[in-house]
Amino acid sequence: MPLCDALGGALRKSFVGYSSLYRYGDSEIVAEKCAQSMNNGYRSIKLHEIDPKIVKVAREICGDGFPLMVDTNCPWDFDQALEIGLAMKPYDIFWLEEPIFPPEDFASLARLQEKLGIPLAAGENACTALEFGRMIDSNAVSYVQPSVTKIGGVTEWIKTAELATKKGVNLMPHSPYFGPGFLATLQTTATIKGDSLMEWFQLDLDAYLYGEAMKPINGVFSLPTGMGLGLEPDKEVIKDYTAEIES
Repeated sequence: MPLCDALGGALRKSFVGYSSLYRYGDSEIVAEKCAQSMNNGYRSIKLHEIDPKIVKVAREICGDGFPLMVDTNCPWDFDQALEIGLAMKPYDIFWLEEPIFPPEDFASLARLQEKLGIPLAAGENACTALEFGRMIDSNAVSYVQPSVTKIGGVTEWIKTAELATKKGVNLMPHSPYFGPGFLATLQTTATIKGDSLMEWFQLDLDAYLYGEAMKPINGVFSLPTGMGLGLEPDKEVIKDYTAEIES
């Protein structure tokens, strides 16, 4: 049976995805990628930029009201995060992700969220449901982002999702993967109430490990219904893209 059935059954069969861009550090490239994402049917976009000027360009391309997230990958201390976060605030950020280093400094995240007035998101660097519990109890974030490939597997992911639901915190899984990690995220998220968005890197790949079934249609993913994770990898893709490494 599919993993979601083993976990109690799927509550939904499709998932709205958001386009997750790389950090380009270039306004023209970001503008191009934002336009491309919107043309591909995505209804929200996540940048990985740390320059407010580039965020401004993305907002101009996407227009008012279009959900625009910013993932900064833990670059700042509290004072830096507050200063740059305030500079980004006029561009209506849906959430600001991992603005503080170290990522487990939940007290600073909670203080920043209160002073900044922008919802914060974090979790890809959190391990085990216990750490997520500390994050949630600290009021550090508005969105928790467990990664099934990092947190300790499916069991810990489910524990975290259930904890977030119980505490009234939004679940937005970290899932910028093209292999089993993404399929596992689909299977687990299908069992959780809510409207969690599915993260997907905006890339043009030469081949997809799981064929056309993995690709989004107008920014929407369908839940695979095969055994286990739902799909078997394409053996021809594995054969064609196997790398030989000299020892």
